[in-house]
Amino acid sequence: MSRLTERIENFNRAFEIYKDAVLEFQTEKILTHMALVQTYEVCFELAWKCLKDYMEENGTIVNYPKEVIKEAYNKQTLKNAQLWIDMLNVRNSTSHEYNMDKVNKYLLEMRTNFFKELERLQIWLNKIDKK
Repeated sequence: MSRLTERIENFNRAFEIYKDAVLEFQTEKILTHMALVQTYEVCFELAWKCLKDYMEENGTIVNYPKEVIKEAYNKQTLKNAQLWIDMLNVRNSTSHEYNMDKVNKYLLEMRTNFFKELERLQIWLNKIDKK
């Protein structure tokens, strides 16, 4: 099993847990907030690492999330680099953010735009993994 295949399997498992957290989210329950944030962070981390492994298998060596996003966009693997940068910035700031207005904005993004983008990635990853 290749590193990419193993990473895709891990991403798929994490994405299913993230999907459950999105579905179970309740605005008034702090535990659902925490679950959503944590599952998003894990899922995003695996997402960019899947992209990194895919690029390495195809001859492009990149090491850091922003580099991976830039190269994946340049190679048209990703369609919206700014969204991915936003996703990265949210992942980096969620554990240090105490302003509830910002946190609520992040939670909304995690349940909508970020979720849809990670779902698109999951579909693409599963297609390339079957080749």
